[in-house]
Amino acid sequence: MTDVRGNEAGPLTGAHRDTVRRSGRRSRVVDLAGRAPRPAPEPDEAVRRHAAFLDRVTAYLCADARIGQFVDWGCPVPGIDGIVRAHRPGARLVHVSPPGVAGTLTASDGAAVSGDGGPSAVLHRLATSGLVDLDEPVAVLMTRSFTADAPPGGIAALHGLLRGGGYLALASAAPRPVLLRALAPFHPVEPGAADLAWWPYPDEDVAARGTGVLGALGRAPAQQGGGRRWRR
Repeated sequence: MTDVRGNEAGPLTGAHRDTVRRSGRRSRVVDLAGRAPRPAPEPDEAVRRHAAFLDRVTAYLCADARIGQFVDWGCPVPGIDGIVRAHRPGARLVHVSPPGVAGTLTASDGAAVSGDGGPSAVLHRLATSGLVDLDEPVAVLMTRSFTADAPPGGIAALHGLLRGGGYLALASAAPRPVLLRALAPFHPVEPGAADLAWWPYPDEDVAARGTGVLGALGRAPAQQGGGRRWRR
């Protein structure tokens, strides 16, 4: 696995949080909340935590991985344009619109391709629309939570499409092995999978009740002869 917090990658830019260490104990465990968390997040709290997760993911992708192209393929929070461009104002952003919206549309201040026809059709549109440069790294944000019996389709084909390499972010309420299997053949970066509330810290390092939804980020290297290399 590639450690997003390692020496080569540098610090995770933009992932700011106040940490309170437990007194009287020499432990790596941190309390991210600073107070007792709710047993289960309210709907608005769940959206806020998911948005905070996407903010930390895009902070790393923009500042450390130097990604300048993003595809929003089912992010369940509003304002993804603002989240991305807060970290890279000139980023290119393409939305995959929900099935039932035909054609290529203008969405927000980005562009959109239709989600009709399933993953194969969406990938064909991304490859032929000219909205993304597949010879350069692309980050795909596919973070609508899925269940164990309904993993997202088209992941292997997406991996093969990214000639210049890139990243894929997923989220799931399913067990950790299910999420990591769904991420393949993208190579998971550290910590592999962790609760949305504190990613990129691994679950065992955090003393707080999480959301129950795990997030993961996977990396696809640039294919030989396809796109220039970029710093991890």
